[in-house]
Amino acid sequence: MKKSAFLTALSVGLLSISFAVAAPADAVKQIRENATQVLSILKQGDANSARRKAEAYALPYFDFERMTALAVGAPWRTATAAQKQAMTKEFQTLLIRTYSGTMMKFKNAKVNVKDNPAVNRGGKEIVVRAEVSPTGEKPVNMDFSTYQSGSRYRVFNVAVEGASLVTVYRNQFGETIKAKGFDGLIAELRAKNGGK
Repeated sequence: MKKSAFLTALSVGLLSISFAVAAPADAVKQIRENATQVLSILKQGDANSARRKAEAYALPYFDFERMTALAVGAPWRTATAAQKQAMTKEFQTLLIRTYSGTMMKFKNAKVNVKDNPAVNRGGKEIVVRAEVSPTGEKPVNMDFSTYQSGSRYRVFNVAVEGASLVTVYRNQFGETIKAKGFDGLIAELRAKNGGK
């Protein structure tokens, strides 16, 4: 698996605990705390148990529906509610299965959350930057695109060295939709996820 996949796995854990924020600086502070706590979880117990605990923290703080909509692109607007629900479920499963198995490789990584978040769309979106340094490897830059939802920020995209997760998948999904239609994409993802 490529380094970007490994780093995205870590990103799932970094934003794992609820954060009540009122300003970009608060989001940065909370993400920094999250990184410390998740890395601590990954060092406890056996690998499977630690990974499951980290996933449990992370899942509520990612907006998988928005991530799926961005990854699908324009065809999302023409999909039925049932198709959107099925696609979101399969994409979430794909992301978790793809990345959660690599989280343990980063339990000894150093994470430096930067104090210079980007504020976009009139403050509606905050991009928090971090530098992840796996043991013995060159640091890698990561950007977490978030928006405020109630008392927390939720992640809707992750970029590794400028490569957007949703953009990478949009290219793949676009080809499948063109060849097989929206239902074909859902079926393909379901098959990859071990479903019927």
